[in-house]
Amino acid sequence: MITKSQIKLIQSLRYPRGREEAGLYVVEGVKMVDELLNSNHETVQICALADWKPDSDVKNVEVISEHELQKISNLTTPNKVVAIAKIPAPTSPVKPDKELVLLLDHISDPGNMGTIIRTAEWFGINRVIASDDSVDFYNPKVVQASMGSVFRMPLHSVPIVEYLQQNSGVPVYGTLFNGDDPANIKLSPYGIIIVGNESRGIAQDVQSFVTTKLTIAAAATSQSESLNASVATAIVCYEFRRQFPV
Repeated sequence: MITKSQIKLIQSLRYPRGREEAGLYVVEGVKMVDELLNSNHETVQICALADWKPDSDVKNVEVISEHELQKISNLTTPNKVVAIAKIPAPTSPVKPDKELVLLLDHISDPGNMGTIIRTAEWFGINRVIASDDSVDFYNPKVVQASMGSVFRMPLHSVPIVEYLQQNSGVPVYGTLFNGDDPANIKLSPYGIIIVGNESRGIAQDVQSFVTTKLTIAAAATSQSESLNASVATAIVCYEFRRQFPV
């Protein structure tokens, strides 16, 4: 039986302060927990229904009831198992003079963040770097939307302007309204691709570092103001990988 203090701890991990203070995050669902157990992220505890069948041998499993699962789950329909994992220690990204990286400027929607991380892994992007005012990588909705990519992708949180100042001399691509179609540009196999905030795009002080502006043109009949950040990321990443397969 799970204790009240354990329930309180797990519930606190729904919030940034709780994750920061505990250094822990939550993973939910059969597939996601299997992905976690097959990664190099450290699992601290697992709370699962008696009929949960993991892919591999597991320790620290607390068998719980459906009622207890409802209490600790963030999902509308809880899926058998909740795991608690350690947030990896922060690391500094290397200079992107031999890598292709995504740099996210104040991405605030956790669904977008998770989808972007998943997209980055799909297209073989070397790492994802987010401004320190973006939603954190271990928000439960980010973890779920990443579909396991959050366990495998190198992830970094940085002061974005400082990062760009420290990495001058490499190509910097920005998704902006007044750029060129990426399919018509000779891209570089390395450098920085900046993706802007969902509502305001790339901030003015960040735009000054962009060396090549990229625009995904809308259809002439479109009345939409903008393209979803994660969709735009996928289109741009596709073009980089079309020109430079890995």
